[in-house]
Amino acid sequence: MDTVWRTLTSGDAAALAELADACEAVDRIDDHSSAEEIAEELDSPMIDARDGAFGAFAGGRLVAAGMVYSRTAADPVHGMFFWGRVRPEFRRRGLGTEVVDRALGAGARITERLFPGARCELRTGVDAALAGDTALLEACGFTTNRYEFAMELPFAGREPRKTGIPDGFTLLNFEDALSEEFRETHNLAFVPDHPGSTFQTAESWPHVMGIATSSFRADLSFGLRDTKTGTLAGYVLSRCYESETAATGRLDLYLNYIGTRREYRGRGLAGALIDAALEAAAAKGFDSASLSVYADNPSGALGVYERAGFRVRRRIKVFTRLAP
Repeated sequence: MDTVWRTLTSGDAAALAELADACEAVDRIDDHSSAEEIAEELDSPMIDARDGAFGAFAGGRLVAAGMVYSRTAADPVHGMFFWGRVRPEFRRRGLGTEVVDRALGAGARITERLFPGARCELRTGVDAALAGDTALLEACGFTTNRYEFAMELPFAGREPRKTGIPDGFTLLNFEDALSEEFRETHNLAFVPDHPGSTFQTAESWPHVMGIATSSFRADLSFGLRDTKTGTLAGYVLSRCYESETAATGRLDLYLNYIGTRREYRGRGLAGALIDAALEAAAAKGFDSASLSVYADNPSGALGVYERAGFRVRRRIKVFTRLAP
């Protein structure tokens, strides 16, 4: 059956969600997305309208797709995130290779428009259980030397920790009026110690961090303010995906970003922020919490999460390749 490739827009969100469901039914990697969530991504300024999303249709169905996400800087390269899907019954026909090739081309074109003369590097994560995806990326010239851990903490039978708020700090909820403070703290806390991270601008911030999406939970996102200096010393931003709740029947709190300014580390702020989010979520009837972290995170985040009770649920291989 012939396939027709074209650019995808938010009008294709339902088709993308149906494709994701078809892949999840076979791959079983807990990857769920609703049409609303996908439409929000496609409308983000981080998705280039010409090249950011593309797909192949056969017989009126979306059978393969890919998306590449622009970043706010290209130092030393424009490290663009990428994902691709091929409907299970259409696999092993070369569509996966074409998705990757189109993503490399799109990344190079977007990079040239945003950062003339810079190189584009595509980055993608693959569940370690998906041997076929690993083989495809390696055949396409991608390499890996990093792992990301998907971690989970069930609330059933959990004994709340009694860490409390560190002396000299005040806990506060995220609100729109504080968004700029949270952005500044994120840029100073997160970016310097996380390779590949870029500073978030006022435009990119609400989209990259998820604040502008329906999944964002301001009521379960917190900051810690130094009561003496007034500095927002650390933060946690949380999300809850309706698509995952619908698929699993569980209400899960996803801790999207957690950061502490360097000068405040080693004082228990990250643990206190995590505990605040977990206790608030449990009180609202949530069943679990989850997060993702690089295995080699230089800030020691993995240990912080393990002490909070999180355990590794899945291992993700992180692949990279420079675009031609």
